[in-house]
Amino acid sequence: MAAINGAALVLTVIRIAVPSTTWFLFPTLSSFDAMGAELSFARDVIRSGVAPVIPLSGIIAILAIVFWAMGALLVWGLTRGRPYVAVLTPLVVYLEFAVMDRRPSGWWTTAFMVMIGIALLAVAFDRRRENTGLLTSEVTRLALVRSLPSVGVVTLLATLFVALIGSTALAGFVPRSGYLAWRSSSGLSGDYYGSVSYNPFVGIRQDLVSQTNVPVFVAEVEGDIAAGDVYWRLLTLDGFDGGQWHVAGRPDIDRPEDLTGYEEPDNAFQGPTATVRQNITVLALQMDWLPAAYSPTDMTATNRAVDRGFRVRSDDASLRFDALTYRGMSYSVVSEIPQPDLNVLSRNTDGAPSVVFSGAIDDDEFELDPTPEIVEFELADAERFLELPDDINPVIGLLAEEQTVGLETDFEKAIALESFFRAPGNFRYSTDIAPGHGAEDLTAWLVDPDSVNYRTGYCEQFSTSMAVMARMLGIPSRVVLGFTPGTLLEDGRVVVRDRNAHAWVELWMPTQGWVRFDPTPRGDGINPATTGNLPFDPAEYLDIPAADAPEFESDLPDPILLVDEDPLDIPRFPGASGNDAIPTPTLPSWLLPLGIGALLIFGLVPAVKWSRRRRRIRRLQAGDISAAWREIVDRLSDLGAGPDPWTTPLEFAEATDPVMRPLANAYGEDIYGSDDQAGDGTIAVASRSLEDTEDRIGSRYSGTRRLVARYRVRTLLPRWMKRRRRG
Repeated sequence: MAAINGAALVLTVIRIAVPSTTWFLFPTLSSFDAMGAELSFARDVIRSGVAPVIPLSGIIAILAIVFWAMGALLVWGLTRGRPYVAVLTPLVVYLEFAVMDRRPSGWWTTAFMVMIGIALLAVAFDRRRENTGLLTSEVTRLALVRSLPSVGVVTLLATLFVALIGSTALAGFVPRSGYLAWRSSSGLSGDYYGSVSYNPFVGIRQDLVSQTNVPVFVAEVEGDIAAGDVYWRLLTLDGFDGGQWHVAGRPDIDRPEDLTGYEEPDNAFQGPTATVRQNITVLALQMDWLPAAYSPTDMTATNRAVDRGFRVRSDDASLRFDALTYRGMSYSVVSEIPQPDLNVLSRNTDGAPSVVFSGAIDDDEFELDPTPEIVEFELADAERFLELPDDINPVIGLLAEEQTVGLETDFEKAIALESFFRAPGNFRYSTDIAPGHGAEDLTAWLVDPDSVNYRTGYCEQFSTSMAVMARMLGIPSRVVLGFTPGTLLEDGRVVVRDRNAHAWVELWMPTQGWVRFDPTPRGDGINPATTGNLPFDPAEYLDIPAADAPEFESDLPDPILLVDEDPLDIPRFPGASGNDAIPTPTLPSWLLPLGIGALLIFGLVPAVKWSRRRRRIRRLQAGDISAAWREIVDRLSDLGAGPDPWTTPLEFAEATDPVMRPLANAYGEDIYGSDDQAGDGTIAVASRSLEDTEDRIGSRYSGTRRLVARYRVRTLLPRWMKRRRRG
């Protein structure tokens, strides 16, 4: 029955995972390779995924195997007198589902625990009543029967109590995102090992982990923008609670076919764009958000699990994966990257140039094209991008107004804010700050020279400050979490490293849409400012107040040096030319033959003994009592408890167990009797004695000893070989 169920399971799993490779209901040679690829991918997702995960065919196949095994244990435990195995199997699964969502235990959990306890006590009393146990002395056997069930009940109930109470107590200490720091790497002793993840939060708290040179993904960029100029976005944060930025509300995240476009028209950029295709291959990145250039309009993947396993956040076109990204995962994205039109942004609503641009025109540093039609676009749900806590300090607003006094357009004010943060001497970029020891108050960080780490920090503090100041000026803002442009490789691809992890600001310009600004004054120059794209230096036309403290050193070197000469084993995107294309994840070619060989080695001897027993039982039912006797003698011989040559069958039965005596008597009658075949009554007695003796063997000897006995081949040898070995 187990063999039949195993074959049915194999057919079921293959039909679930790789139905296109089967012939009718049966697998073909290609089925096993395809099955290996699906299981390998499912294994990677299981190792890195968090619930809910995409229902991959490989994962469903693995679940089918797991539940089949659980069912087998359940049936085996009930039919073989092992009720604790039968109870533990569903109990373990229940505990997994009960604690995975970190919710406090409810009444139904308590009710379930009571039912389990009652069931275990019932099993314990039932075993006592049946008076079953090991084949030992009467005193020892009764002691074991009395003690073992009680120990099992107490142990299981204690485990239940600790698991449920412990999970409830610890639930509050685990953040919703699952990561304890804004950026957390699964490294050991500070070195990279495994993967890199980033929390979807940005705030004033200075808890950034030191960034490393680990490559997180590599991309081939084709289109109207150079690969080294592309910013890579994960998601945008539009809510501010006074300490950190987060995703506010419940934005729509749907499959692309359920949307009219990847980004809602009322939120999309309305100016000119540049089309860029990115073929991205994930390396160390492990996230449920996919890096891509803003704004994606199409995504495809050769792996159907990836192709059908992503969704789109419609208010910003961020790409959400239903699992976690993994090394070797690849996908292709087409994006329309905004190209802000200075000919529009430089004008007031009446078409005249604004203050800053008017000064540049007077100095012949900027020239306007013929007057375009100035159209302002209304931002959908604009209040969400202007909302601030009620207790926000008005001093921040006064500082913002001071930096933008006399300016007319939102674009000029945004330029002034960005220039304020990036002006030499005003702020200092540094990651050399111990986590948790920085200023945690935005007002103090901005305006109090005596505060800890005054105006010193990294992208979190700068993006938080500029976005808040913009909102206090009435400019809708959001913070973006992603990566700065990566490093070009010799073959034209761009590699993005952990040190490129970055946060910047997007502000809504009514005549264009969302425009990127980067206030962080990094010393390595990998995050170009929007003001750097202007044909003139706007600082010459802005009145940026001097700092309220001694000037900082302006161009501090970044503490992490980029090492381009280190050898990188970076695979190419699938379908790319070259010999280093990413192979389809498959199980090793030697694994299948090894598995078949192991099955033959470990299954052959028990299978032969099983077949031999079946033949002997048929002979017993036909009246051959000697077949039953030889079966039990061989079983005991494999266990090392066979008869001595001088022992009679009755003496051997008396020495072994009283339940074996009826079989010995029937065997003696069969040998010395006159009838060729035993009667029905004798056959029934012999059969019952054989079953009782086998049951006693199962309880007398340990599982290890019985397992070893299954593989002993001495009883399978021919008689002449047995005599030779004995001699």
